[in-house]
Amino acid sequence: MCEGDGPGTPRRRRSRRGVPVRAATGRADRLGQRAGFLVALFGPAVTKRVGAAAARAVEEGRWAALHLASAASDVLGPEQLEQVLALEMPEGVDLVPDGLPSVLAQYFRQVFEDVPAPRRLGLVQDLWEQVLAHRHALGRRERRLATQSRRDRLDDLRKRRRHRLDDLRKRRRHYDDLLVMFWLRFSLGFLDEEPSMADAARWVPISAYWRDRLDRIVPDAPAATAPLRTAVAGAEHGLADGLDRSAPLLRAAAAQLEDEAAVLAARRVPGLTGLPARPGSYVRDIVRRLGDGRPRDAKFAGYVRPRLACARDFALAISKDVEPLLDEVCGGREPAVIPAAVLRDWAETGLENWRKGAGYGAARPPAEWAGIPVWTTPMLGDAGQLHERLGDAQDPGAVENFGDLLWYADMIDALAELYGHEQAQATPGTGAPWFDHDPPPDTESLRPRTDSITLAVSGAAQLVALGGAPPRAPRTWAEFTAGLLSATSIAEALTGEFTVPAALDALDGTAIPGAGVRLKVARSVRDVAEWADYMGNCIAGPAYVEEAKAGRTVLTGLYGKDGLPTANAELAPLRPASRGWRVAEIAARFNDDPPETLERRFRDWGRRDPGRRAEADRPGTGRAAARPSGTPPRGPRLVEETGPALGALAQEAADGTAPEVLDAYAAVAATAADAALTSLRRLGTAQLTGAVRRALDEGGTDLVGLWKATGHRPLETALDALDPALRERFDQFPLLLGEPPLPKTLRRLVKDPAIAGAYSLDLVARRVRRAIGRLAVHDDPVIAQALAKPSAEPLLCALTVTTTCGAAADLTLVTAPRAVTVPGYPVTTLDDKDGPWYRALPAARELGADTAVFWDEIAEHGLRVPASWLAHGGWPALWSRAHTHRR
Repeated sequence: MCEGDGPGTPRRRRSRRGVPVRAATGRADRLGQRAGFLVALFGPAVTKRVGAAAARAVEEGRWAALHLASAASDVLGPEQLEQVLALEMPEGVDLVPDGLPSVLAQYFRQVFEDVPAPRRLGLVQDLWEQVLAHRHALGRRERRLATQSRRDRLDDLRKRRRHRLDDLRKRRRHYDDLLVMFWLRFSLGFLDEEPSMADAARWVPISAYWRDRLDRIVPDAPAATAPLRTAVAGAEHGLADGLDRSAPLLRAAAAQLEDEAAVLAARRVPGLTGLPARPGSYVRDIVRRLGDGRPRDAKFAGYVRPRLACARDFALAISKDVEPLLDEVCGGREPAVIPAAVLRDWAETGLENWRKGAGYGAARPPAEWAGIPVWTTPMLGDAGQLHERLGDAQDPGAVENFGDLLWYADMIDALAELYGHEQAQATPGTGAPWFDHDPPPDTESLRPRTDSITLAVSGAAQLVALGGAPPRAPRTWAEFTAGLLSATSIAEALTGEFTVPAALDALDGTAIPGAGVRLKVARSVRDVAEWADYMGNCIAGPAYVEEAKAGRTVLTGLYGKDGLPTANAELAPLRPASRGWRVAEIAARFNDDPPETLERRFRDWGRRDPGRRAEADRPGTGRAAARPSGTPPRGPRLVEETGPALGALAQEAADGTAPEVLDAYAAVAATAADAALTSLRRLGTAQLTGAVRRALDEGGTDLVGLWKATGHRPLETALDALDPALRERFDQFPLLLGEPPLPKTLRRLVKDPAIAGAYSLDLVARRVRRAIGRLAVHDDPVIAQALAKPSAEPLLCALTVTTTCGAAADLTLVTAPRAVTVPGYPVTTLDDKDGPWYRALPAARELGADTAVFWDEIAEHGLRVPASWLAHGGWPALWSRAHTHRR
């Protein structure tokens, strides 16, 4: 979606637009003689030296350099092009994989128009290095993660890893149960007989039990850290070299686990995973194999690699054990769970033996470690944090204690290194002190991405279109883009809001039938700027923006099931307006053509659905009269005239929130109830999904309770109770029930303290439901575990519709294709408009289902659910468990 092709010879523009560089070089005979072919690629000023350099690039297969030189030939001179054509890159890496050279050429012309010619080559070369470094980082992440599991289909891989992690946690719980029973017998004197249930109920754990429980968590963390770092070293240097580099670390970790504990942890338990309960058992196996003197051949690798491949799962399982234990110990409960003397004695235990062999990582120097205050402060008391206790010449290993928890941070950092990061990051906004080992990229909004050359240059072109001016003498690409971003005109341009007709505004979030996408309507310049950053197009350019601000066109994004935009489209009204809308332009990423089916279905929808809505909005059918020119804007009146009434209704509905609702959100956020909503609003998509999974897995809340909590919508209730005349007069209210960003007027409205709480409850409820839908579609074990217990009819129906419409995992038939009768007691039918399946469609849409394809899926495949849901008696039993708890 770009406004014209800019300057350039027509012949070159046609060649570069219609024939990709790699394809064109393979059929140069069809384009004429060699001279003519070079002119088509580089323009009439091409020299023999440029032609020779291009020939070498073709011969050596450096297609990205050739693509880049062709695109940049309008802004670089012949000598500069020779240097671009000489750029090297690793085999198998393509830095310009997206779009045609003509598209990239247009972006270069926009970006470098005001940049002095001598500076341009340096910027292009630095950009090449930046993108190459980004690709190296991605490759490093892939190599390291490959040490933990075979690279297979992503959904299957995730499912297998979750099942294995779940099995490992069961194995660790079984091990803990054995030790609990030992201490129970020991403290009650039942060494030769089984204590009764009454004996167990009366038992109060003795101090030795708590000390043993605390002591077990410390050796496990180094025993997971060592194989994680070994796996990373093996990925970077090869298995043999990686083991040699990590041998001291492995030996130090193996020494932390005593022989008797290692044997008990490795003992196989029928019905549970064959993995040992503690990672130290595998570390001891590796150390023993390293020192037995046998050759390091394929058999050796086959022994070591599977043990290293479990390091990630052990680290994740240990972190899930450490966090609740430390929360329990340091949570300030009265009376204290663990005697203060036991906790203090444990916290003061040193780690000198471990640090002699392991040393310290560069990510967290001891002299800078300030602990995890929520946990370390109660344990260390007046002693102070590690960085406060260290003297200038002191050995950190002689000063560090268990209570500093640096050993725990080291394990999470090692896990982060496996994912390609330098260190883990504290999770912001959750109120909990755990670390995120795979944090999302911390990218500034609108900063050009370095995923590829095309994305980077298109992002810079977007900033220029928004009014960004290049700095005076930029030496690097980072300086150049920072200068573009600093322009005040960009901030001013991003404040504009679009005029969106009510007919299309009401369709925001609508699923496009048969296309597998949802419609997102742009309401501000920032919306389209973010689209352009990802899509690599010019939808944020002045021509598009001015038309949208004036209300002459509507800019939209089409989002796939993965939550990412797949295409952008510009809609323009037909004349007369009652005829509906036409798709003026539609394009996929980098202005490529969208899939034929998507384009056809979207154009059909544009002619059909918005047209009907426009017809319904004509005078006499209930639409408010158009605002005459010159009258005051509608925004201030909305707040002033509806704020008091809506605030009273919203406050009343929010005050009626049951404690169980806030308790469920508090369990997901792992915070106090009064901080839960704020914490959950700050979480990203992946973090929120993980928080819901954790809460369900650890029993903080159950699926039925969470479903009921997310059904409480005080703002929606307040809007329903609002005077119909006000709702009809102000047509922006439905936007309050969607995702931010909101128009400026509504942002003012929801800042009203009487409305803010209700708005937060509604927003969090919708987001948590979407997270539940993601877990269901990916067949997460926590959903299957929850459905093995009594559930609820609306919940099961909504989940089933969601998996039928969008699951990528293998599914099991509930009904045959085209059948509408659903088995179970009582029998239900899918086409009963008063039945539970029709009632579940809105809830399924909240879970993320594209219900527009539901009947197509029923006709082609039938009603389907993951096989894991049917493990306890099949569909009849599953339906029975849900039907007995209809609510």
